[in-house]
Amino acid sequence: MPWPKISLGLLFLLAFAFAGCFTERGDEGELLYGRHCASCHLENGEGLRGVIPPLVNSDYSEKNRDVLACLIRQGIQGSIIVNGKEYNQAMPGNQQLSEADLTNIINYLHKEFKSPKERVSFGQVREQVKNCP
Repeated sequence: MPWPKISLGLLFLLAFAFAGCFTERGDEGELLYGRHCASCHLENGEGLRGVIPPLVNSDYSEKNRDVLACLIRQGIQGSIIVNGKEYNQAMPGNQQLSEADLTNIINYLHKEFKSPKERVSFGQVREQVKNCP
């Protein structure tokens, strides 16, 4: 009976292919953060005291959750207050980040640093980017 062998083989190949797709995407936020953010905000998200603001439990990230994708993509100029402390170091933007990249980074910030406090959807990020000034 060749039919069960073909079905089992096909099922195995599909399971292997889908497993690879899902596991690679799981680390993407961490990889993107390491590539684009960690050099200033550090791997642990604590930033540089008095110079680069922390991302860990950041009230600024939470208050600006609705424009976070724009802030990451376009950068920040001027003084900001994070967790009660003033920071005035410019943050360069990263125009090359896709909406999917921004979604992965923001959700990594949520998962690792509890900031923002809720995950964002791809649709929310797409809407933010569409409305960036």
